[in-house]
Amino acid sequence: MKLKLKDINRTLAVKQKFSSLLLLFFAISFFSAVSGAVARQPTPAELEAIQNETRLVFQDFLQLWQEERYFELYKYGKQQSTNQITIEEFATRMVELDWVPVGLLTEKNPEISYRYRTLLYVNAAIVFRHKSNFDLQFTKQQSFCCLRKAESGVSIYCR
Repeated sequence: MKLKLKDINRTLAVKQKFSSLLLLFFAISFFSAVSGAVARQPTPAELEAIQNETRLVFQDFLQLWQEERYFELYKYGKQQSTNQITIEEFATRMVELDWVPVGLLTEKNPEISYRYRTLLYVNAAIVFRHKSNFDLQFTKQQSFCCLRKAESGVSIYCR
């Protein structure tokens, strides 16, 4: 009798712990679904300022690329890329390319897509010309990922 009573008490204790954990799980699930912790979206003025800042940085980035100033262009690379390749290797590879950008397609302005406060995309139609044969040109639609950092502004890298 004592053995059965001990087993019954043990079973009840296990069931109590299980029901407590189950209740806790449902409470957490309910409050996480209800709370809907969503980051504040920027106001139209903030969004315009972010897009203007991104546009200026992108124009600087494109100008350095057009002028073939690759040592200065290196700072626009993402950290993972700059850890993998030195500034000298980057400049050497860029010099070896046959095509350089002439500028943006005149009738199409770059489109800036806001994703998050720290993530934007610049979609632009860029006109390229051949380095040795200036008559050869083509237009390519490219997307550039822009990472905004509060302390250092916008950094851009090609994706």
